[in-house]
Amino acid sequence: MGRPRFAAAFGGASLKRLLLVLVLAACSATRLTHLRGGWRSCHAADPNAVECGGKQVAQVECFQPGDEACGALAVRYADGERVFLSRPAGFEPGQEAPIGPPTAIRPELASDGSMIWFGRPQRRGEYWTVFELDTGITREVDAVQIFKIRERDPHSMPLWVAQAAAPR
Repeated sequence: MGRPRFAAAFGGASLKRLLLVLVLAACSATRLTHLRGGWRSCHAADPNAVECGGKQVAQVECFQPGDEACGALAVRYADGERVFLSRPAGFEPGQEAPIGPPTAIRPELASDGSMIWFGRPQRRGEYWTVFELDTGITREVDAVQIFKIRERDPHSMPLWVAQAAAPR
């Protein structure tokens, strides 16, 4: 029964460590929406839109933009689904009352439209949230990783600059 030499042939303990690392990585990421296909030849377009192959596939919504921040941050996909990345409890689009303190600090959209990253006020710049638009996965990264992301993408688009999201 079993194959006692199988694990040894693949490094035994190192294979177990690799499996543990993969499980931990999977646990640290959260899927907010389903996987979307057709995200080739994409780019960020004004205002806060993502276009792939000449078609708009997503619109990033910054509700009540402020000083390098958004009161709430969402992505509205072409199929009509809206995914909130950050919002205060009880917030709904079209709400007239001011949101209060922002929930997304310095949100940016990658120039290729692949991801959004932002800080959260309670994290104080130590950790950032990264959301991958095509996979729907969100994960936490440290400030060094954000620096590297920005270094690789000097043409990212700040999301708080464009006009506030229109309620739909």
